[in-house]
Amino acid sequence: MHELSLADGILKTVLQAAEKEGATKIKSIKIEMGEILLVNAEQLTFCFDVISKDTIAEGAELDITYLKPRVLCNKCRKEFEIVSDNDLPILSMICECGSNDLTVLSGREFNIKSMKIEED
Repeated sequence: MHELSLADGILKTVLQAAEKEGATKIKSIKIEMGEILLVNAEQLTFCFDVISKDTIAEGAELDITYLKPRVLCNKCRKEFEIVSDNDLPILSMICECGSNDLTVLSGREFNIKSMKIEED
């Protein structure tokens, strides 16, 4: 379950940033992540809730935005976004020209964009 290791990374990062800001409570955390990572938001939230107990991040809301994958076709050089109802968008990565020789440009990101805190 890679959601647990991601939740641990989020917690360590936001606790360190909150300490620098003199925060007494972390209220929410805004995250952007690429769909190619195949992260389950419910599992990530559950893991974060469990490991953040007894910290200033306990009860913080994770506001997660998914980013669609963008790829470049190495045959026709067309750049496009993968749009799929499929749970595995990487399986839908075929260019209009029929090629599946693609370079992934984005969709693997995992960024903590911001957090809301309370200060003394």
